Amino acid sequence: MDSYSNFENKQPIHRKRKELMTIAIIGILTISTIFLYTFIINSPIIPSELPAINIISEGDITPEDYINCNFELISENSEDSISTMEANIKVRGHANAKDKIPKKGYRIELSEEKSLLGMERDDDWHLLAMYYDFPRMRIKTSFELWRSLNTLNPTAILPDSEYVRLYLNGEFQGLYLLTQRVDQKLFGLDDVQNNNLSSLIFQNKKASTFRTYDSGAWEQDWPNEDEDIYIMDEIMTELFNFVCNSPDEAFFDPVTGVYSKFNKLNLIDFYIFNVLIDHKDFWYTNYYIVRDTAPSKFYLIPWDFDGSLGQRGWVIFDFDENPNERIFERNELFTRLINNEDFISECKNRWIYLRQEVWTDEFIFDLVSDIYNDYKEFIKIDTNIWKPITVDDESLVYNRYLYSTKEFSLEEYVNYLFEFIPERLEFSDSYFCG
Repeated sequence: MDSYSNFENKQPIHRKRKELMTIAIIGILTISTIFLYTFIINSPIIPSELPAINIISEGDITPEDYINCNFELISENSEDSISTMEANIKVRGHANAKDKIPKKGYRIELSEEKSLLGMERDDDWHLLAMYYDFPRMRIKTSFELWRSLNTLNPTAILPDSEYVRLYLNGEFQGLYLLTQRVDQKLFGLDDVQNNNLSSLIFQNKKASTFRTYDSGAWEQDWPNEDEDIYIMDEIMTELFNFVCNSPDEAFFDPVTGVYSKFNKLNLIDFYIFNVLIDHKDFWYTNYYIVRDTAPSKFYLIPWDFDGSLGQRGWVIFDFDENPNERIFERNELFTRLINNEDFISECKNRWIYLRQEVWTDEFIFDLVSDIYNDYKEFIKIDTNIWKPITVDDESLVYNRYLYSTKEFSLEEYVNYLFEFIPERLEFSDSYFCG
């Protein structure tokens, strides 16, 4: 219809207004549809029932130094919400800090101690990215399995943890695991002393076989840098010398031997736990040595469960991998222990007891199933955002845990986790009791 005809067929003003309003409504609906498709259908629909942490930073977040930020926690349970407060933030973790890993973990220092999501009050918190934990359940499961021993073994300590949504400067970052930092407060350690009897936390951060002490592989977390007391080298040199050079008679002496230095039940549970979860890193890195003021004994705390429960990144391991060869190669302390018949006998008895009283099939299956059922929608969203890095050229896969030439399905990894657990339990039953 030409312009003249439009003019000839011009309608009364009230009808025109009505039609204009109709056109406006249609336009709004059209725009809303485009917005819906662009920002909701093509972007994740993020359910609101999971607590959210909002962080507004005043600059780029790096691993080098803390920067100022504002911290806020929003929860459907109003008692858990934390109003905006001042904090500091930095990228955490040696691997996560590297630019090639796209999803970063963070360390947050609040301006005052707060109880976050019902956990113990603290001012120092970690946001674990779980990038190498593709189904986003293995780290949480490992945390809870170790913590489940605490009523029977007071040294079975790890921070409590809760899943959260993270937003940085208004941008959704995905699913994170919020935990307290591993520190003096978590272990209830005494104040420091300016001598080698002091309470301590030493972290194994790089490969160390417990044969030759390398200070570059360890870090003194307590006494911390504020205390200006350094005791690690002397203590660890003496400990390594004992483990590596003492004859069996001295090493297992009932008064002055290994169990006078280390908590015996902790060594047994630590060994059993890491065999059960098939913890790839444990035997030579990623754990803590902790001690309260001497004459308290050393005990070990597992950490960094990226390579556990049959997977690391996008790599899947067989359920029946025997750890002995890796132990003999990488850990002199446990090499000596598992070559001792009495230690192995006590591990067998302890395993039988734990399988009957704590780590029953029902307990472990329920633990993993509850995590998946409670958080599966968020797991799907997060693994869709932070997909594995795929490349066409096999020669570019210099890190098989970061790059691959295949596409990945979350379902594949979830299914394998649920298959791995009963098979690993059966393997461990045979390993300790067969």
